[in-house]
Amino acid sequence: MSNGLFLSYDLGTTATKAVLISNNIKFLASSVAQYDTIFPKQGYAEHDPKDWWRTLKSTTIDLVSKTNTNPEDIAAITFSSQMQGLLPVDRNCNPLMNAMIWLDGRGVKYLKKVFPWPRIMGYNPYRLFLKFLKITGGSPGLSGKDQIPKIIWLKHEAPDIYDQTYKFLDVKDYIIYKLTGEVATSTDLAYVWWLMDSRKKDGKPINEWSKSLCEMYKIDMDKLPEIKRPTDIIGNVSASAAQELGLSTGIPVVCGAGDMTSGAIASGACLDGELHCQIGTSGWVAGHVRERRVNITAYTGCVGSALPDQFYLVTGHQEIAGACLEWVKNNILYFKEQLEETEKKEVYQIFDNLVSECEPGAKGDGGTYLMFLPWLHGERCPLDDDNVRGGLINLSLDHDRRHLLRAVFEGVAMNARWALDTVENLYSSVDWLAIIGGGAKSDVWCQIYANVMNRQIKRVENPQEAGALGAGIIAKLALGEIRDVSGIKEYCHYDHEFRPDPKYRDLYDNLYKEFKQIYKQNKNWFKRMNKNKS
Repeated sequence: MSNGLFLSYDLGTTATKAVLISNNIKFLASSVAQYDTIFPKQGYAEHDPKDWWRTLKSTTIDLVSKTNTNPEDIAAITFSSQMQGLLPVDRNCNPLMNAMIWLDGRGVKYLKKVFPWPRIMGYNPYRLFLKFLKITGGSPGLSGKDQIPKIIWLKHEAPDIYDQTYKFLDVKDYIIYKLTGEVATSTDLAYVWWLMDSRKKDGKPINEWSKSLCEMYKIDMDKLPEIKRPTDIIGNVSASAAQELGLSTGIPVVCGAGDMTSGAIASGACLDGELHCQIGTSGWVAGHVRERRVNITAYTGCVGSALPDQFYLVTGHQEIAGACLEWVKNNILYFKEQLEETEKKEVYQIFDNLVSECEPGAKGDGGTYLMFLPWLHGERCPLDDDNVRGGLINLSLDHDRRHLLRAVFEGVAMNARWALDTVENLYSSVDWLAIIGGGAKSDVWCQIYANVMNRQIKRVENPQEAGALGAGIIAKLALGEIRDVSGIKEYCHYDHEFRPDPKYRDLYDNLYKEFKQIYKQNKNWFKRMNKNKS
């Protein structure tokens, strides 16, 4: 076993974070550099790939410098990355346009080409059940944010770019190329392109691009990158990349995984059927399982896992979680000038204090409960509805910012409970969930999750770094320093457990029923109000 360090990159929606991890998977230090998400039109969401490399370079140099790290001590480089980005590159791997990230739904207008009439629950029965479910274990959603409608959009709206495309790359795939000169993606990312055959053969997933699905949508298979396991070593840091980053030539570069699948490993919920939840920019409930299952109407099913080949990751992914709080902070509670004068962590401590002063249910002095709908950018699980939007429901003059904040905390937790229900219905109920993500740093929010879900919540140490820490564990697997799943748990630790308070059980059960009912009663209204948004 080596004594080297791991350099893990968390390539997120808003920033790149370089994280230095000890060989026993302890967080040592990090450096963060932010970039903008570009919204050129309604339904579009892009990143400039130059920003990914620029921030990776600056964070690497800063991290190595401030920790006095000898680059020779870095045993491997690995990644945790946002998923479902699409970047067309030419034969020299130069970007042909900005990347369409996971929030980009411009392809929704071509969904009828993916699922033509007749339709059941929005889907063509033959193509769905006999093709997608059988081959991939899932299917593109109705939001247009998956890879297939994005590629079809390119073919129709930007045919010159499509024709020039050598490969379609996801976020970390492009960075791996910049580091090594090699082109590949990982199984977990390829899985949610819904073009990969994930059926098992001889007890292991096939994990190869499906010729029949590519032919169905006239997608050139040679434009898709080679599929590797997250634990595969793709190559080594090139001389040119080493010079730019201030690193040593030849450091092994591990394929790594998406933020969801690497975070799942760091959560410690690694045995069959154990679950964890995330409060990050987006949110989810997920857990490792050995057999594929799916609830297509709730956009809940399995994706690829970063664990050994026999595992999948059952997932209920939600578009927005912690980003709701960010939106309220930036647009309602503070002006930009005030935020610049206030330390960031001080702002969130203020929020926790205000929420703690407020009664459960965001109950005002006049007895009025306030509810928040967190669907600010549509929703996947459990609604799969690109038309739905957020809101404050039952707002009254007896509410103030304390109630607004508490409603946001609770609304995100209510939505997560809905995802938990769909995941548990596919397998079985659990007594506890691990929790990761930046929002999990809040004791108040973790306790609200425990109360709303009626489950024990175990918080991972350094929950905001879970993706990077999980990528570090993947690196240890790649180097042969962890042999099996049971060995992973040795490197996963919890700093606090939150137990549901029984005195709030009836209140939250009733509010949860009303939360779901709000959507059911207003689904058609949202459709009418937002039908022309794209």
